[in-house]
Amino acid sequence: MVDLAVRLPVASVAAANGVVIGLLGVLGVLSVAVGSPFGIFDLNDERNIPALYSAVLWLSLAVLALLLGRLDPAPGLSHLWPWLAVLFVFVSADELGEIHERLERIVGIDWQILYSPIALLAFVLWLFVARRLRQIGAGFGLLLVGTVCGVASQVAEAVEYGSGDERVAAFDELVVFEELVEMAGALLIGLALLKALQALYRPARA
Repeated sequence: MVDLAVRLPVASVAAANGVVIGLLGVLGVLSVAVGSPFGIFDLNDERNIPALYSAVLWLSLAVLALLLGRLDPAPGLSHLWPWLAVLFVFVSADELGEIHERLERIVGIDWQILYSPIALLAFVLWLFVARRLRQIGAGFGLLLVGTVCGVASQVAEAVEYGSGDERVAAFDELVVFEELVEMAGALLIGLALLKALQALYRPARA
């Protein structure tokens, strides 16, 4: 699988997924403006086409993290890449299974608070990944931009509801922005990992 991943043209992967994200954005807007038959593309719903694409995207990141764990020669770091893969698998499952929405309904506490330990773990792993990508000399810029997108999506989600947990006037617009920027962020992080994998592969094969 490593051989297959390193042969993927980064620009082609970026372009193809960019087209998909753009198309999902257009169809998502149509689901808001028109409704049926575009409801299956509602960006605010789970278990539909946008959610499935997002889940597959995060799962692909998990695969890349595992491949980096196999290829990274740095002492001790091979054990940290799998933890990153576990985090990505969890995010993928959350995208498709509505985990944080269910927990929030059951417990009655905002999911951002419930997920704060996971956010802390993600931050620690991010520091590790950022440092390693800088050492490798590939993908660091993409990781930064992807992280900015991820933070922007979370900010948008946080302001979608008012103090009384009611939807704000610009709810639909914020949802479209949130979901598309989140997908773009995941794509950019994936491209960063792919570039790092390809950079590590060349010296390993030399």
